[in-house]
Amino acid sequence: MALCLSLAATWSWGQSEDDVFRYSYQESLGSARTMGMGGAFGALGADLSCLSGNPAGLGMYRRGDVGFTGGFASQKAKISLAGQFRNSNKLGGIGTNLGIALSYPSVNPDWPVSTLSVTHSSRANYNQTIEIDGIPFENSLLSSFLIQAQGYSANDLYDSHPFTASLAWDTYLLDPHPNEDPTSYISAIPVGGALTSKSIERTGQLSETSIGFGSGLSEILYVGISLGIVSVEFSEETRHREIPQVDSLDLAEWTFRENLDISGSGINVKLGLIAVPSPWLRLGVAYHSRSRLNLTDEYSTGIASSFKAGDQYDVLSPFNRIEYTVFTPSRFIASAAFVLGKTGVVSADYEVVDYASGELRKSAFSPDNAYDYAVENESLRSVYGTSRMARVGAEFRIQKVWRLRLGAGMETSPYTSAIEVISDTKRYQASFGFGHRSEKWYSAMTYRRSWTEQDLYLFDPDLVDPAHVFQTHGMVVVALGFRM
Repeated sequence: MALCLSLAATWSWGQSEDDVFRYSYQESLGSARTMGMGGAFGALGADLSCLSGNPAGLGMYRRGDVGFTGGFASQKAKISLAGQFRNSNKLGGIGTNLGIALSYPSVNPDWPVSTLSVTHSSRANYNQTIEIDGIPFENSLLSSFLIQAQGYSANDLYDSHPFTASLAWDTYLLDPHPNEDPTSYISAIPVGGALTSKSIERTGQLSETSIGFGSGLSEILYVGISLGIVSVEFSEETRHREIPQVDSLDLAEWTFRENLDISGSGINVKLGLIAVPSPWLRLGVAYHSRSRLNLTDEYSTGIASSFKAGDQYDVLSPFNRIEYTVFTPSRFIASAAFVLGKTGVVSADYEVVDYASGELRKSAFSPDNAYDYAVENESLRSVYGTSRMARVGAEFRIQKVWRLRLGAGMETSPYTSAIEVISDTKRYQASFGFGHRSEKWYSAMTYRRSWTEQDLYLFDPDLVDPAHVFQTHGMVVVALGFRM
C-alpha cells in the first residue's frame, strides 16, 4: 500500500480522507497465472481469480476447478530525509487466492455450461515497517501541540485535545507562559529543534470472499456476476522520539506513542461481460460497484518524558472507539485479448477509478446529530482524483504442458494537481512466472514486484519538509490446483 501524504504523526484521532484511500488503493493480485500476466486477465477466463476481475470469465469453464495460491511478500521502504538514507523491510506469508468452481452442463444448447464459484482472495497487503533514526529538525512535534493548546485553559485541554496537547501538559512538555495568561503556554523545546526518530509498524490486509456465477451464450457472449464480502484488518503502532539539540534545556528526551486498530467488513457487486467476435479476439468489460465498509476504530496515545534532573513521567490517553462507514469508489475495466493459436495469448486491461468519489459516513446506528464527516469528504475531493491503470500480459506455450508468463503495468498518480507532491506517485508493476498444466492438475510459480514513491511527513507539514520514500512490494507465490 502507498504511503499517504499525511501518513505519520498527524496527531488527529478522527477519521480522514486517508481512510477511504487506504481501502481503495488495491493491487492486481489473485492466482499465480493472473499475477504472472500482470493482472491483465479481464478478457480471459476459466480461472479462479475471475471473481476479483471480470466474473464473466467463469462462463468459459468446461470443468470444475479447485486451487490455491500463496507465498511470501516483502514490503521494503527506502527513506531519504535531510541528506540521510534509511532502509526497512517487512517479510511475511500471504495467501492471494483460494477457491473452487463447479461447472454444470445444461440441456439448453445455447447455454451449454454454467459455473458457480466461491473464492477468497487478498486485495491489499498492509504489512510494513518504517524506521527513521536521529534526523535533526529545526522544529519539534511539541510545536504542533503548543499550537493546539493556545487559547485553552489547562482543564479544557482534556476535552479539546485529549490525545495530544493534554498529555504534553501532564508530562511537563508544555508549561504555563510567563505572562501568566492561563490559556498561553511555552514548549519544553522552545529553540534549537530536536534529533527526531520515528518508527511505524503496520500489519493487516484487505481480503475478499466472493460468490460468483457465469455462463456463455453459444461461445460468443459470456456474462457473469459476483457478490464480494470484504474483510478489513489494520493495525498501526507509531513511536515518535525527540532529543533536544540544545544541551542547556532541562528536557532529556520525550516519546509520543500512537496505537490504532481497525477492523470491519462490507459488500460489493461485480458485473462482467466478454465477447468473442472471432477465434483470435476477445473483448471484455467489467464494473465493480462501491464497497460499503462498516468499520470500527480503536485509538489511543501515550507520552513519556524524561528530564535531566531525574524526573520521569508517562501518561496514557483515553481509549477511543468509534464506528463509521466507508464507501470506496467504483471501478470500470475494459479488456482485450489476442489468441495466438496454440502459441499463446497477449492481453491488456485498462482500469479507471475516481478516488474522489469515495466517502466517509456516520454508521447506520449513529444518532441523527452525530458527526457527518463533511469536512473530511471535502478534503477527499480536493486531495484525490481519477487514476488510470494500464496492464499488459502474455502467456506462451512451451511444448505441450509448460507455460511462460510475463506482465507489466502502470497506475497514474491518485492525487490532484492542487496537491504539491514532490515524489513521483505513479505506481509500477512487473511480473514473470511459469506454469505446468495437464488434463487433471496444474501448478505455477510467479514473482511480482510493484513500486512507487511517496512523500512522508514526520509531523505537521507546515513545520517540516517531507521525506522521500521509495517503496517496493515483492511477492513470490506458488499455485496448485486440480480440474474436476
